[in-house]
Amino acid sequence: MIQFLHSSWAFVVVIMFVITLIKYILSLTGGKRFTYATDFRLALFTLITLYIQIALGLFTWFTSKYFQGILDGKMGELMKHSDTRLLTIEHPTMMLLALLLVHYGFNRMKKSLTDKKRFMPIIIFYGIGFLFILLRIPWSSWL
Repeated sequence: MIQFLHSSWAFVVVIMFVITLIKYILSLTGGKRFTYATDFRLALFTLITLYIQIALGLFTWFTSKYFQGILDGKMGELMKHSDTRLLTIEHPTMMLLALLLVHYGFNRMKKSLTDKKRFMPIIIFYGIGFLFILLRIPWSSWL
């Protein structure tokens, strides 16, 4: 059940990232002002959806056969195959790095004083975090 929820919620995360990045890029290039009613909340909701996804993913990972394999000392065996390596190490690590980048971008946005400096951290750090997410989604099992 949690695995299904984790896989389904990923669509929400991807959609939120696409909406946020497009909105911020259009606002920056259009010279629009940063507003807390829309811009701040959009970045915050995207961050919240990612936190929910990470929580679901960590619960899924800690209850998976891959984590049990690590505890049983079968790390070498798990690392031999690209599919199990992806789900055991690469996917969780890249998702946590993406979360750190997105969180850092959100904090930089909050501390910025001008509109341009508020849009740029979201575009840069949310963009890099989203790239990390897209690179390490297990596409074969997700779709």
